[in-house]
Amino acid sequence: MNTIDYLRANAHETEDGFISKAEYLRDNWLWLKYSYAIAIKVRRRIKESGLTQKRLAEQLGCTQQHVSVLLGGKANLTLETIAKLEQALAIDLIGHGLQEFGYLSDSAVGGTIPDGFKTSELVHGYNVRKKKGPKSAK
Repeated sequence: MNTIDYLRANAHETEDGFISKAEYLRDNWLWLKYSYAIAIKVRRRIKESGLTQKRLAEQLGCTQQHVSVLLGGKANLTLETIAKLEQALAIDLIGHGLQEFGYLSDSAVGGTIPDGFKTSELVHGYNVRKKKGPKSAK
């Protein structure tokens, strides 16, 4: 018997909060684990730097309440938000892994594209798909 089945079997008729929370965690764990890890790292950095949630919110261009949600570890963070957090806190949240494989050192990311190159040719491991022409009528 898994956790959700156990909770259903032992749930009170008027209380299903535990079940819905367990289902939410099960269904969203793929991205929640990253959100939790980022929130922990950001909280540590805030504490180290003596920054307040209000000041961080000003730097991010959002409300203090939104920062509180981000620090709760249950926000599905966009890449834009992650990049803003990295810049505001001078911290690396995902960049190191991308640099390790050469994706952030590419001229397509931070500079101009050299003459004669297509953007897709600058990213290691990216295979350009050939465009298919219109289907011929038989």
